Amino acid sequence: MARTPLYQTVETDMITRITKGEWEVGRRLPNEFGLADEFGVSQGTMRRALISLEGMGYLSRKPGRGTIVAARAAAAAPTVGVAPVLLDGDGDPLTMDPFRARRDTRRATPAEADTMGCERVAVLERTLKHKGRRAALDVVVVPEALVDTLDEDAPAALKPLLEHHGITPARIEAEARAEVTDMAGSVALSVERYTALLVIRTAAYGADGQVIARQIQRIAVENARLAHQ
Repeated sequence: MARTPLYQTVETDMITRITKGEWEVGRRLPNEFGLADEFGVSQGTMRRALISLEGMGYLSRKPGRGTIVAARAAAAAPTVGVAPVLLDGDGDPLTMDPFRARRDTRRATPAEADTMGCERVAVLERTLKHKGRRAALDVVVVPEALVDTLDEDAPAALKPLLEHHGITPARIEAEARAEVTDMAGSVALSVERYTALLVIRTAAYGADGQVIARQIQRIAVENARLAHQ
């Protein structure tokens, strides 16, 4: 039987405390070091759990306020018409610029064909920089019928990227999870192996509800977070 990753065990313990009311909504939690010590894990493991719980809506991290137990129902409210925004550790929009890129077209995978209703897709794979340092690995997939070649210098966020190509999405949805870098990711981002990543999976929808684009960004910027503003 596969062993449960340590960060998932920490996630489960923290969710239990929140759902049972041991950690009430609005409670300010200790910093990463304090929580890591309390749960007997490394800071990296605790950071990964915190990023994941924030993505699920259990926690809210605000500059100057620390980590707060959130009202999950409010955090998970529908975001129709509200574009998700990536923020840096200071609460400002996280700006990232293309550094390296590779473009391609290929046959859609079965999952892509099912969700986007197409046979072929255009793919853009990029390394993005933030403040002069490698910050994220970015993959965008769009039906080839909409865009036959994606511009490697297009904006990093999915909504402006699509608008750059003359496409206006009706709705954008995004979710956040936590991962750590593997060897290839560590080399590409020039970071240590097992560095914590904020992983944002974003989907753009047309007016008919059909998925018209998907994006995955694996971000190695400390305290970056996803918000709906």
